[in-house]
Amino acid sequence: MRLLLRQRRGGHTPIIGSLSHSSRRFYTGGPPAAHADATISLPPTVGAAALLAPLPLITFKCPAPTLLDTKRIASDILPPPLLRRRYHTTVSHALAPQPRNSRLRSFRPSPRSPFSPHDLHARLSLHKTLSTMAETEWTGVRVRNTFFDYFAKKGHAIVPSSSVVPHNDPTLLFTNAGMNQFKPIFLGTIAATDDLAKLKRAVDTQKCIRAGGKHNDLDDVGKDSYHHTFFEMLGNWSFGDYFKKEAVEWSWELLTKVFGLDPARLYVTYFEGSPEMNLEPDLEAKELWKSVGVPEDHILPGNMKDNFWEMGATGPCGPCSEIHYDKIGGGRNAAHLVNADDPMVVEVWNNVFMQFDRQEDKSLKTLPAKHIDTGMGFERLVSALQNKDSNYATDIFTPLFDKIQEVTGARPYTDKYGKDDVDGIDTAYRVVADHIRLLTFAISDGAAPNNEGRGYVVRRVLRRGVRYARKYFNAEIGSFFSQILPALVEQMGEQFPEIVKKQQDVKELLDEEEEAGSKKLSGADVWRLYDTFGFPEDLTKLMAEERGLSMDEKEIAEAREKAREASKAVKESSQTFAKLNVHQLAELKDQLQLPLPDDEPKFFKGNTTGRVQRIYTGTGFLKSTKDLPPNTPFGLLLNRTNFYAEQGGQVADEGRILIDDVAEFEVHDVQQFGGYIVHNGYLKYGELKAGDEVICEYDELRRQPIRNNHTATHILNHSLREVLGDDVNQKGSLVDQDKLRYDFSHKVGVTIPELQKIESSSNDYIRQNCKIYSKDVELDLAKKISGVRAVFGETYPNPVRVVSVGIDVDTLLETPENPEWRKVSVEFCGGTHVDKTGLIKDLVIVEESGIAKGIRRIVAYTGEAAHRVQREAAEFSKRIDIIGALHFTPEKEAEVKQATVELNNLVISTLQKEELKTRFAKIVKSVVDEQKKRQKAESKTALDTVTGYFAKDENKDAKHFIAHLPISANAKAVSDVMTHFKSKDKERTVYVFGGSKAEGAVVHGLYVGTYLASKGVTAETWASAVTDIIGGKSGGKEPTRQGQGTNPDKIEEAVAVAEKWLAEKLKISE
Repeated sequence: MRLLLRQRRGGHTPIIGSLSHSSRRFYTGGPPAAHADATISLPPTVGAAALLAPLPLITFKCPAPTLLDTKRIASDILPPPLLRRRYHTTVSHALAPQPRNSRLRSFRPSPRSPFSPHDLHARLSLHKTLSTMAETEWTGVRVRNTFFDYFAKKGHAIVPSSSVVPHNDPTLLFTNAGMNQFKPIFLGTIAATDDLAKLKRAVDTQKCIRAGGKHNDLDDVGKDSYHHTFFEMLGNWSFGDYFKKEAVEWSWELLTKVFGLDPARLYVTYFEGSPEMNLEPDLEAKELWKSVGVPEDHILPGNMKDNFWEMGATGPCGPCSEIHYDKIGGGRNAAHLVNADDPMVVEVWNNVFMQFDRQEDKSLKTLPAKHIDTGMGFERLVSALQNKDSNYATDIFTPLFDKIQEVTGARPYTDKYGKDDVDGIDTAYRVVADHIRLLTFAISDGAAPNNEGRGYVVRRVLRRGVRYARKYFNAEIGSFFSQILPALVEQMGEQFPEIVKKQQDVKELLDEEEEAGSKKLSGADVWRLYDTFGFPEDLTKLMAEERGLSMDEKEIAEAREKAREASKAVKESSQTFAKLNVHQLAELKDQLQLPLPDDEPKFFKGNTTGRVQRIYTGTGFLKSTKDLPPNTPFGLLLNRTNFYAEQGGQVADEGRILIDDVAEFEVHDVQQFGGYIVHNGYLKYGELKAGDEVICEYDELRRQPIRNNHTATHILNHSLREVLGDDVNQKGSLVDQDKLRYDFSHKVGVTIPELQKIESSSNDYIRQNCKIYSKDVELDLAKKISGVRAVFGETYPNPVRVVSVGIDVDTLLETPENPEWRKVSVEFCGGTHVDKTGLIKDLVIVEESGIAKGIRRIVAYTGEAAHRVQREAAEFSKRIDIIGALHFTPEKEAEVKQATVELNNLVISTLQKEELKTRFAKIVKSVVDEQKKRQKAESKTALDTVTGYFAKDENKDAKHFIAHLPISANAKAVSDVMTHFKSKDKERTVYVFGGSKAEGAVVHGLYVGTYLASKGVTAETWASAVTDIIGGKSGGKEPTRQGQGTNPDKIEEAVAVAEKWLAEKLKISE
């Protein structure tokens, strides 16, 4: 392909040179005209040897159909100095096709940049036909800068985008709107010293991510022309300065006069009011739009959903006015398509008139200072200005598509959607281009891929992108996204320099995560398969191994624990009580001069007596409960108590505080604040007042297992150091009535043999029935005890309580540095403990997992709970033996499936569970092997049955076959039948069923052959009639449909319904 350069001399235009796509060089003299696809005509003043005229006029003429990438021509024809100036866009515009190809387009290069034909280097690309090319005068960069310049001239400060990671807003996963960084201004919480506090007018482009939480566009990306997980939001802002009039006038002027959008294609909305919310219509906005020239039939009322913006349940809010653009135009009225999810009529700008403050009672108060908050989708605006139907067809994305094509060798991007995107490659282009944008900006701003919150979203986006790259581009995974990264940095780095600075960090993280994800299943996904869908972990692991993938056991354990903690949090969230703040503590100490309580009785068994000092309501202190409404939660402060306040990992006591037959207070929680102990709960009956003497009665049945678990934690800590070494240090713990949980430092996972030693050592210590000793000791002296255990970073009181298992504390202090004491469990501890270790009975480790890098966690049961899980393990062991002895039948398959779920859920000894899993895995494998054999045999049976039917003489002319095949609920066998007829016998139709009551499942598959299809039969409508009978769902693309049902006892009825439906359909068609 060649682009010819001609020089006009009177009436003829001799060729003076050519640009060659194949050689990428400029040639003087030129090739024969027959080889020309397009010409560049130069005026007579421009010679072939030197184009030195001050303002040479260069004219481009492109006869259709010319296959050129105008953007690339424009970039490459101009010499580097000129490329860096605004004339780049002029050339692009000049090269763009016109409605009629006979027209010439011209431009004048910069007078400061004369150039010679020898400076021209062309890289012409076979890209798109002229009918799909559009003007690129408004490049993305120019659009953004024009927006800034316009509002800067109106007195707006250009404010940099805030991070996509909202560091000071815990309510957000990601920054998802331009207003996020200005939220403190609207709420009135911004500090006077903050730079933003000085703003009156601002303009910005905000990096936004919508891929998690309430605003989540991830699943739509790639499927349509306008959804993005990362996008820019252009905005202009007024903080108590200008209001509606200026906002309306400027937005209209910018869009129609500066950007040059056709006013006839623009539609605006205003708030129609809401009688239910006592809100009047925003007729002021309507009149303002009319005043700038918007026709009344282009000014549309909108409801609360579309035209009233609220920051939250309370706070600043107000009506808004949207501007929509009709991409088709042509004189039509598209008012009925506004806010109707039509991709050709899109919202480009929203002006929010923040004038109210929503109160707790839902009423509205007028704000003392009114604000303007606008947001315009950058990608949508550029699409409109470049006259593109799709955001993805603009120069925002084309450089990324070019890079993707270069890396993968795929066909060019053609901007097709849905069924038109036959091979799915255009969808993959969009997914990859969108996702590299999110990944780059998220990681640059500090959101690294992991398994929590926004980190999980980043990981999910990356793995979604990898899946598309592997499936549609056949890309080599491991450094795929990082190869696209430089194109994005080059394109957006000037506006967002942080991605230039962080480019290497982003590359390394992308490569590391991509490599890990390509070989390993996410633990969070594995757990979700089980937790949400009931799919067993063992089967997931087996299937993964068959495909060369591993599973991250650490991540699975983390996800499992998080699910349990979340469940616990939900359960306990209803029992939260008020805390004492610094002001209330000062009131107790300085004003009320309340002495700190004596809580020494907590270390002894039995009840104690105390005296009521104050009643704490959460906002203040009372002397009596007389005026408190029933069921009001409050706190009691006593002068003496035996209740244990939550601390050191041990949960608080529960119980009751009472005056016999006079009053009873139920204690649900006990907390300590600055030495003061607050007993939180509810008054069951009676009245309490300051000075009352009360009986303190903690729940002994609850405290007893807590004591067991706390002492067992000390013993476990000691055993860990004995087995794993001195580097093991406590990182956290939880002791409650159900279990003990212990977190400790250790670089690698604890092996099964090590766990066996730890558990055995702990139980040996327990069975020695050692006495527990405790004593308050001067801190400096206590620290000298050899082998004493303490939590790193913890602040201990002086004196500190020393707890020793088996050796009297006084004996330890006689020779504190004696190395023999390292063989004894000695710790600083303020918790409650058993008298002798024998009361613990047994310790069983039920879980060992990693919770962070270098941090491991052990969960263990003691006492009766330990005996219970041992019994459950023994019972399940017997069950495995029974299942293993069964012959391969549907009943055995069902038993294995159910037992797999139960074994994963079973909370038993980790050691026993490992042994059971090993045994059970052999059974599972044998079942899977048998299933594969049966599947293969049944595929043959199914196909033989159907083809055999048509092979019979009496059925040679038959056009369809409907039957229940002699197979199980084998989806693969049914699919094989459909595939056979779809590829080798397209005229005939088959509708086949498989399954039985014994299995409890049914599958069905349908292929509509060309004969019945010509009669109007569709797979979707036919299958839906059957699905109503057998339950479940079906899916697929015409002419096939496949599904699973839940009522196998109705298979024969379903076959009859299928035959009846077809007969009626054919009767109608006749």
